[in-house]
Amino acid sequence: MQLQTSNGITKEVDKMSGNNITGSETKSTVIANKLEEEILAKKYKAGETLPSQHDLAAQFFASSRSVREAFKNLEAKGLISVKQGKKAIVKSNSLDQFVESLSASMISKQAPDKKLLTDLMQVRTTIEVSAARELSRDPNRMLIVRSLDRACTKMEHLLPSLETGKDAEATKQFKATEFEFHAALIKSNDNIILSSIYENLAPQLYAAMDRLPETYNEQKKKVNEYRYLVEALVNGQTDLAVALTLVNLTNIRDKFETLDL
Repeated sequence: MQLQTSNGITKEVDKMSGNNITGSETKSTVIANKLEEEILAKKYKAGETLPSQHDLAAQFFASSRSVREAFKNLEAKGLISVKQGKKAIVKSNSLDQFVESLSASMISKQAPDKKLLTDLMQVRTTIEVSAARELSRDPNRMLIVRSLDRACTKMEHLLPSLETGKDAEATKQFKATEFEFHAALIKSNDNIILSSIYENLAPQLYAAMDRLPETYNEQKKKVNEYRYLVEALVNGQTDLAVALTLVNLTNIRDKFETLDL
């Protein structure tokens, strides 16, 4: 997949669109994320089997151990069932059960730990990628896309005030508008239960993310990515919209993992 830009996004999109590893991702993470995406998109429906571990290892140029670790990740989320000596069976085509369990765990703790917040970050990624895919295909998408466009335009207008790094109010407005952008995309997902649970937990995640340090160049690059995403949604370019969403959230996740919570 190619996107003509001058700020390196082409390279990132190419990597995220295939089976290559980026950043701190391991092969088991790449495999788990790809299979999760396909299960949630119902390429493999509940009750159906996944390809054998041998076939998946060949597909991803990975070891059987990496595939087994990916299966453990998916099993922990309630998406598959794995029995020794047999192919993995898809248990569910949604993350409802996982998010409900995550919700209960977080609510039971006054201060959520980093592991729970990282899990929630993964849920956020799954929801947004799914939302970008479905929104790009929705013939009535323009109402939501216009709200994304307005948020993107507001961030673009705020950029000049962020260049010095000294305008605290502009920084606050930029982050608030960025959260609005993500919220609008998440709410376009047609899974009301999943979106509702996420919305209840999101303030805890955003409170942690609010501490992420960003340079002006990083902010400018991110706004460009949001603009390209809006254009992809307008034009109904599903693969590009999904890849751009994944690139953006992966970059945010990688910065989040460096936080000392």
